[in-house]
Amino acid sequence: MDIVQPWQRLVAFSSLLLAVVAGGFILHTLGGILLPFVLAGFLSMVFKPLVHKMRAWKIPFPVVLITVMLISAGALWLIYLIISLGVDQFASTSDYYVQQLKTVTSDVERSVGSLMRAVGGKGTFKLGSLLSPESATNFATGQVGTLLTIISDGVMVLLYLLFMLGASEAFPGKISSAFSGGRATVVLQLFQTLNTRVRTYLVMKTVFNLVNAVVAYFILLAFDVDFAPLIALLTFLFHYIPNIGSLFTTILPAFVYLLQTGSVPQALVLALILVVIQNIIGNVIEPKVMGDRLELSPVVVLFSLLFWGWMWGIVGMILSIPIMSALKALLETIPSTRPIAILMGSGAPPATVTPPAP
Repeated sequence: MDIVQPWQRLVAFSSLLLAVVAGGFILHTLGGILLPFVLAGFLSMVFKPLVHKMRAWKIPFPVVLITVMLISAGALWLIYLIISLGVDQFASTSDYYVQQLKTVTSDVERSVGSLMRAVGGKGTFKLGSLLSPESATNFATGQVGTLLTIISDGVMVLLYLLFMLGASEAFPGKISSAFSGGRATVVLQLFQTLNTRVRTYLVMKTVFNLVNAVVAYFILLAFDVDFAPLIALLTFLFHYIPNIGSLFTTILPAFVYLLQTGSVPQALVLALILVVIQNIIGNVIEPKVMGDRLELSPVVVLFSLLFWGWMWGIVGMILSIPIMSALKALLETIPSTRPIAILMGSGAPPATVTPPAP
């Protein structure tokens, strides 16, 4: 029986650490190339049931691909149109909102300063240094610019998607030819598990995000809030980010409405309504329908948000949970890495995938 020496463990650990660092550097450096590819991969998972259904109806494969391309291109065009209209509206009203931001910050500074003096405080409260019009404008411009950059890469996403779907029908045959006997079955089962789990999450989450966005849009229309279509789009996108997304999509419209009207009570009423609606959908209805399908530990969720947010920004945070879900499904199907998948989970250990006897 071979005995593993301490230096061998040190070398293995060092090699693993270097591989992780190198992988992170590559992912961060090549983000502009890899991000459209990852987006296309998730879209291919979402569209695969539609492709199979249309093929079952004996529809020619080129027609199927054209249909998927038209649906994807239409969705990207709609997102780009909403963002462009929102940017144009902000450009035409930016002077008003800058002045309103200065007025609101001054009012808050006076109110908080009076409260501090009433309780015996001697300092002054300066919100303007933390929330200046320039910093708020730069932040909003940067985030919208990031989304526009991703949408502008839509041609690459559609091209990757076309090739992925085009190779999907021949993929099982390639696996059977590449692996012998029961190993081919295990590999196919692995890919089927990955596709099923991630697709289920993406489809269900997309449906609930769409419901959230539509409800938020009509609430914003009822209050006559500016930038309602853009805020509804951000509600749809940011609800892919657990917890943080719903918080952002509550604060943002309330803050915009506060600047628009200058009325704190009206902004609080809007925020309260959005909180109630989002909690009903996100914490009552959604868990009953979806269940704990991802089974990811809260620590893993937090780490993935920070890691992929650092890697690829806002889009990385949106994709972080599907990426970690796919990684966990991959790890739990390999016996040697299954303990890592168990540690990543939030509940009971996942079922073991037993390779068939040769």
